[in-house]
Amino acid sequence: MSGVKCYRSPFTPPEVWGGRTAEEVKEFPVDYSLLSSEVFSAGRGPERNFDYELRNVLDVCNNNTEKRQEADVNHSLWNLQPNRKAYGTSLSLYDRNPVTGKVSGDPIADSYAYIARRNNSLMVIADGVNWGDKSMIAASCAVCASINYLNDAVFANFHAIYSTKDALLLMRKAFDVAHESILQHNGGLTTLNITMVLPIHSSTQYAVCSVNVGDSLTYVFSKRYGMNELSVASHDINKERNMKDVGGAIGPVDGSQPYLTNLTFSVTTCEPGDIVFQTTDGISDNFDPVVTKLAVPGRRDSTLQSVEEKAEMLPHERHMFAMKGMERVIHEYELVTEHDISAQELCKALSNHVTSLTQPKRLVIENPVYYRRQFKKKERKKIEETIRNAMRPLPGKLDHATVLAYEVGVYRDENSPNRSLDDISSAQESCCVSYRSSVSSTIETSPSLVFESDV
Repeated sequence: MSGVKCYRSPFTPPEVWGGRTAEEVKEFPVDYSLLSSEVFSAGRGPERNFDYELRNVLDVCNNNTEKRQEADVNHSLWNLQPNRKAYGTSLSLYDRNPVTGKVSGDPIADSYAYIARRNNSLMVIADGVNWGDKSMIAASCAVCASINYLNDAVFANFHAIYSTKDALLLMRKAFDVAHESILQHNGGLTTLNITMVLPIHSSTQYAVCSVNVGDSLTYVFSKRYGMNELSVASHDINKERNMKDVGGAIGPVDGSQPYLTNLTFSVTTCEPGDIVFQTTDGISDNFDPVVTKLAVPGRRDSTLQSVEEKAEMLPHERHMFAMKGMERVIHEYELVTEHDISAQELCKALSNHVTSLTQPKRLVIENPVYYRRQFKKKERKKIEETIRNAMRPLPGKLDHATVLAYEVGVYRDENSPNRSLDDISSAQESCCVSYRSSVSSTIETSPSLVFESDV
């Protein structure tokens, strides 16, 4: 365990282990025999991004009845009703042309999918690099291929997961499947973040396992401890980050090879009632105090001081401030509604916040004066300069923004608190995978897992 890096937020007791390989992070035993196969919610989006994928699947299946039936079954999974405890949403923060109605940056290049089961979940999010169809295809192919691979591996092909290391290695294989799918469909580049929530063996806690490349991040919001970032090892919070550099991507970066510079394996623990959520940078960057114009980048050789009435913040301070900003939005929502926020409400609260934050920028660009007639080249340049000058002091970053969330615990129904594993009755056991007895016998005859002590 010499390569282990432990990242601990000063206001959150649960530790986060991150590394460049699955062997570098702390390993927890998983109670595979109790993994429920009962799906209570599944979703993906934006839906029109997956129309492309579905057309391709059905084209392949036209002359194969068995494959067509399999495709129809897989497609029906995504028709489940939205649920308060597992939810995702994707939107564009870009401007809309007041004359044509066309939104800049279309189609949305973000994609997401999730499958939430009674005591575990699988979540995938991707952000296509740049604009255009190729970016959208890359993100939707990566999400579709990886979640289908993992869902089939664990719940159809009975690939046993006895530890978080097993889960991380399986997720790493899903990255290869996603990359190949992008190449097959002539897609561009995309970030990818895969996260699984699994019950820890002989514990009331759950393990959150994540593999990510790029700047699509995973967070855990605890009602007891507050906000923490699981994917923190994928970016150095002590260095100034270039927001135009995603840090890594799958797809044909170098010939047919991906760019896995910041590929990161991460693990932490959480409790029933905590909310695990993923975001693209359209959400996370819009909580950075420099992006929101509340601060300016700080320098290590200077103390905090006022610059045009704005505090200087070092990179790690910006990171902490951004997480506190998310936490503040959540708590403000809870104060208004007078109840604990749900996964669905968390997605809407964060999305509404970044939409409101960036609205002044959209109003500048959408000014009808700039669209009344065809302008000459010099006039157009002058208008563009006017727009840039007007937008410079305004807060926020225009981008595609996606957030996906899941509430941890044993699901009972939409309006009841999730339970811990200790509360599972015999009725719960009947919901577990049908091969429970054979798996249990395998566990009993297999050698005990040995885990390193905490760092």
